Amino acid sequence: MDLKNFDISNGEAGIELTILDLDNKPTDIKIKLLCLHGKKGRAALINSVKNEKADTAHILAALTIGWRGLTEGGKELKFSPEAAEKLYGDYPIIAAQVEKFVEDARNFLKK
Repeated sequence: MDLKNFDISNGEAGIELTILDLDNKPTDIKIKLLCLHGKKGRAALINSVKNEKADTAHILAALTIGWRGLTEGGKELKFSPEAAEKLYGDYPIIAAQVEKFVEDARNFLKK
């Protein structure tokens, strides 16, 4: 088997996840994520553990590098690591989708 079948380098620049609603239909929310298994993703995870902030919301926020289509109360929610951590803490349905996505290295395979 060719080792290129294991190339997850797309995860170093980030891959966009479309968040699904409760009916499993795509929404306008797009979250750009690093691969947990890549160099940057591993560094973010290790940094979270070193800083004793290894809760899920903090780790997911460290893997999040941007988003679009997010509003709260009719106002655009601007991206920041702090806003991402709050998003994942306040909206576990979104956090669960993001967690599942970053854990699956297939989402980051170079095509």
